[in-house]
Amino acid sequence: MVSTVALGTALLHIATPFKLDNVALVLLGIALLPWLASVLRRAELPGGLKFEFQEIKAEQARQARELDAIKFLIGNFLTAPEQDHLEKIAKKTPFLVKANKTSSFFATELRKLRALGFIKQIGEGGVRSLLQDDGKERNVCAFFEITQRGREYIQLRTEINALDSNQSAIKQPRGLD
Repeated sequence: MVSTVALGTALLHIATPFKLDNVALVLLGIALLPWLASVLRRAELPGGLKFEFQEIKAEQARQARELDAIKFLIGNFLTAPEQDHLEKIAKKTPFLVKANKTSSFFATELRKLRALGFIKQIGEGGVRSLLQDDGKERNVCAFFEITQRGREYIQLRTEINALDSNQSAIKQPRGLD
């Protein structure tokens, strides 16, 4: 597009009594820049305009790799159940549990969230108090609350999921309406 506009403008400029002046040369140079990007490292135009091609492409590729690594780490840092527990605690709505045969898994997940600093214990009761095997349901939010670090993790994960959703929408062609 840049080449087409610059080339068209250069041709119009030259077409009116043929003259190959500085304006025409600059426009022709701009028209050729995208095509020369694969072989040129940098280009300087009159007036101090500079273009650096290969370095920019390499930097963009490096940043894309880093972003992919960060997305992978954030997306897989917690298991799906751990993420679910964290979000429920963050909402502060009743999150009832009762000790049963899966309580040991739940206890491990809560302890991991606490060890990461994503949740903190409220008062004297911890995981053991929460999961007493007495047949009673207890509200997890009465024993634990989310920390600032936990909120930041949820925010990061939300942003990463939004990036992935936007990229998926861009890559998939839309149907005809």
